[in-house]
Amino acid sequence: MTTDRRQSLTPTRMIGLGAAEWGGLLLLRGPELWRLVAGDSPTKAEQRAIRVLGCRHLAQGALQALAPARLQRLWVAVDVTHAVSMVVLAALDPGRRRPAIVSAAVAAASAGLTGVQSVSGQAGAR
Repeated sequence: MTTDRRQSLTPTRMIGLGAAEWGGLLLLRGPELWRLVAGDSPTKAEQRAIRVLGCRHLAQGALQALAPARLQRLWVAVDVTHAVSMVVLAALDPGRRRPAIVSAAVAAASAGLTGVQSVSGQAGAR
C-alpha cells in the first residue's frame, strides 16, 4: 500500500516535526543556544530548565507528528500557557528576558499554527 506524500506531510504533522526538532536542538545544544541568545552561560538551574523544555518539545512534537488530528486543543493550550509564562518571566527577570522572549515566540508560533490548522480542518488523517 502506498501513502500519498501530500497526506503524509500534513501541515499539522510538519508543525509537530518542527517542534520535535526544536526539542532535540535544545537537548543537544541548549547551553550554546542560551549563550547565543542571552550572551552568557546558563546556570545549572537554567540548564535543567532547558533540558525539561527540550524534552517537552520533543515529546509533544513527536506525538503531534504521529497523530496530527488528535489532542490539538491540548497542544495549543500547552503552548499558549508556556508563551504566557515566558512573557511574565521576561517582564519580571531582565537577566532572562531574551531567552524568555525567544521561548515565548516559539511557543506562540506553534500554538498559532496548530490552532489555524485545527480550525481549518487540515490536521490530517488520524
